[in-house]
Amino acid sequence: MLWDSSCGTSWEMDYDPSQGKTKRKDNMLDVLLYTTQPVLALGLAAALEESNCRLARVCSGMPGVREALARTGFGVLLIEATPELSTEMLSDIKSAAQGAPIVIWVDPVSTEFVAQALSLGVRGVLRKNLSAKLQVRCLETVGAGELWVEKEMVASLLCTKRIVLGERERQLVTLLAQGLKNKEIGYRLGLSEGTVKVYLSRLFQKVGASDRFALALYAIENVLDNRCSAAGSEVPALPIASATPIPGALLMPDAGMAQHRLGAL
Repeated sequence: MLWDSSCGTSWEMDYDPSQGKTKRKDNMLDVLLYTTQPVLALGLAAALEESNCRLARVCSGMPGVREALARTGFGVLLIEATPELSTEMLSDIKSAAQGAPIVIWVDPVSTEFVAQALSLGVRGVLRKNLSAKLQVRCLETVGAGELWVEKEMVASLLCTKRIVLGERERQLVTLLAQGLKNKEIGYRLGLSEGTVKVYLSRLFQKVGASDRFALALYAIENVLDNRCSAAGSEVPALPIASATPIPGALLMPDAGMAQHRLGAL
């Protein structure tokens, strides 16, 4: 294993094609690995020795990943879900991947993160604590154009309905959460009171809120705390007719003021 000083924060796996198990085959699947832990790269390389996959490049920084993708085509990209990894970074990798499928390599991970990753085009979610045999099978499966998500995660994803709020809808629920009435919301947004009512009616159904209070709670949890700050972002829907109270700490610095505003709805 060599340190690749050209990109500063990347390692490159350097195999001699003439040596036994690592000999290059025409049908081998080249894997690019992004990880901040060199020991994981060593373990994966060992796991792949008896397979049709080859660990062709290991990078520990995004600049190295971008450089590698610009120079070489890969069969699969295995991206460790480090604390630094964001959906924006995944989107950048997807754009630079030249069509190569992406697998995220995770420890226990939230359904929310997995849902966002899959919405960006990630083709596999692979847990690090699976057996070496399943690690290889995942890479081969995704490399063959299929999707790899474990049954338990699929069940969790199916229980989490995904929706998209447009910019106008986000503006409307934000004002609603501030305690404004329909007429006041219409004045702020340049809409008639009737149009506001139509928007709200659609939002109740779209989000799964049973009333204005439930919709306002939803807005506070998913919009006002900047979890979904960009217009058009995917956000989770409430279970139908659910209006579970949210702890005051999640509302805003002055929880009492938040409750007061919601009381005016």
